[in-house]
Amino acid sequence: MRRSAPVFQALLVFLTIIETQWSSVSGMYCADMASTVYRPHSVTITEFGAIGDGVTLNTKAFQNAIFYLNSFADKGGAQLFVPAGRWLTGGFNLISHLTLSLDKDAVIIGSPHSSDWPVIDPLPSYGRGRELPGGRHQSLIFGSHLTDVIITGANGTIDGQGAIWWDWFHNNTLNYTRPHLVELMYSSNVVISNLTFKNSPFWNIHPV
Repeated sequence: MRRSAPVFQALLVFLTIIETQWSSVSGMYCADMASTVYRPHSVTITEFGAIGDGVTLNTKAFQNAIFYLNSFADKGGAQLFVPAGRWLTGGFNLISHLTLSLDKDAVIIGSPHSSDWPVIDPLPSYGRGRELPGGRHQSLIFGSHLTDVIITGANGTIDGQGAIWWDWFHNNTLNYTRPHLVELMYSSNVVISNLTFKNSPFWNIHPV
């Protein structure tokens, strides 16, 4: 009996300029479709202590902001706005009924330290890490069993600073399978639009 893979209902809308110097994905583009969903609640990442100087690690700020916004999931959802700046962070999880919106000159930057990327279980389809036995590093932006998620912006950027990961890969010094920029597992009603993805440690966008 033939098994069909889970259907990932994601719309990649106006996905602009996917740079692939260190990425496994050569490009993803889809026809236009409106990605605007009104969210009655909105916060800015700076309200949670984030500093966009490209040096300060803002993982806790992203985690705390999203934890707070989860209280509005059954009240129409919420938006997390990332203003102009360079926002260094490790991996963080999204929630349902959330819009992550980046300003034009906003750049979410992946930490160059592997310890800032949590280790999670391997994908069930592999049963082990894709590159090494055992677990894998969680993607920079991660979610599982979500619905009604939008990752968008005014052509903001998500930069994984992936060169170091590719060096580790080629030098056989990885401890776990590399992370992606965005991975959403078993999720539906997802829109990713109007962003630049570059310098991923592995794949840019990895729907499962």
